[in-house]
This record gives sequence, structure tokens and C-alpha cells, in this order.
Amino acid sequence: MNDYGDVINAVHQYFTSADAGDWDTYRKLHADTVHVDFGGVNDDAGGAVPADEMLRSARNVVGPVELTQHMITNEVVSVMGDRATVTFYEQALHHHPALGADPAVNTWVLYARGEHEWTRTPEGWKLTRARLRPVHHTGNADLLGQVAALDG
Repeated sequence: MNDYGDVINAVHQYFTSADAGDWDTYRKLHADTVHVDFGGVNDDAGGAVPADEMLRSARNVVGPVELTQHMITNEVVSVMGDRATVTFYEQALHHHPALGADPAVNTWVLYARGEHEWTRTPEGWKLTRARLRPVHHTGNADLLGQVAALDG
């Protein structure tokens, strides 16, 4: 595969591993520290975040949600040597039926623009920076917190 394909594959693995609860793959895709700005979404992770903290946050916030599906489109990749930048559109579905039968309560869909920076290492491409800019959402914007409270 070429650099473009390898980087796109890493981006897709990042999101699909979180959706599948494949936490080993998710962790392996991160550099030791990731600079994070999620634009107000999941604010417990921000700034320079150790990779193990990224993993803990994803497991605690997304892990308990019964169904997530992150769809990434319109990727624009720029590779310069061992660094790559990817911009993309994101549609992130979150659904948890234990919150009730009403989709206005049990579903939250976030629409956003994202930007990742990746660095090539001997183990493959590693995420070094993640930025998210929400542009719209539908459904229950408090879903993540409400799902977390179910277990608490």
C-alpha cells in the first residue's frame, strides 16, 4: 500500500476499533502523547494526553454505549515524509436502548469536521494530534453522560 492508503487505513482503524471495543488496536494506533481538542465533546480529554489516558477515556465514555458507528468521509490526506495530516467529515452515531424507546432520548448523532496528524514509526502510523469541530447534532446530546450514570 502507498502512504495515502496506509494513513487512511490508520484513520479508519482508529474509529472502527473504538466502535468494536477492540481496545488493543485502539491503543496501538496512538503515539505516547496525543494533542487533543474535541471542541467541547468529551472534555475530560484535552491538551497533551498520554495514550493510556486516551484509552481509558474511550473505554469509559464510548465503551458502555451499546451501539456506536463512526462514519468518516471526504478524507484529504497530505503526507510530508514521516508526517501526515488528514482532514475529514465525521458522522458519529451513539445508541443505547436502555435509555428508552424514543430515538430523541436513546440516540445521539454528532456531525463534525475532524483533523488528525499522524507520524510514521517502525510499528506503523501513530496518532499525534486529534481535533474535532462539531457542526450539528440530532437526538440526545446528554446520551454519553446518561449511559455512564446507568452503571454508576
